Amino acid sequence: MGNDSSKEKGKQNVEQPRKHVQAPGKVLNDTKKVLLVYKSDTKEEELIVRHFRDALTDKANGSVKVEKSVNLANGNGNDNVKDSSWLDEVNNVVLLCLTSEAISLLEQILREKRYVQEGRLNGKVFSVSFGASLKDQWPPGRIQKGSEHVRDFAFNFENVDSLKPKDFEKSDRMTALVAAMQGTCID
Repeated sequence: MGNDSSKEKGKQNVEQPRKHVQAPGKVLNDTKKVLLVYKSDTKEEELIVRHFRDALTDKANGSVKVEKSVNLANGNGNDNVKDSSWLDEVNNVVLLCLTSEAISLLEQILREKRYVQEGRLNGKVFSVSFGASLKDQWPPGRIQKGSEHVRDFAFNFENVDSLKPKDFEKSDRMTALVAAMQGTCID
């Protein structure tokens, strides 16, 4: 009932969402590839890092993928950390899990793998601490931050030993970390 031609006009005026046209032979993929570096001496610590990793990828909804995880507690862990050429790729970033005990080892790796150039930390290196902020200890030595943007995230959990995936998933810090990674480009 009613005027069918007016209904047709209303349908025609509705703006259709634009479809992105991809150039032939080009693959568009904005997924950030993460090299996760941490030091876990126990199975429990390893499990917490796994919870964090899973929550990170879930929260990112496909826009962040952990390509490789390296536990520095394993004897040759630092041999498995990729050098600075990893960061030359547009979508690659490094994420360091900080603990007070691991900072000196991480500093050594930063220098060996050339993540520090002319005293500045590469802007594609991020850090997280599950407990309190370690900003008084990080970046270590005379290393300066490599970006004006936030790259260091403290979750400020009180009881780090019993963290579950949901703790990370519900955290505003996780949302901020994902957003910072998504906004990363070559500095």
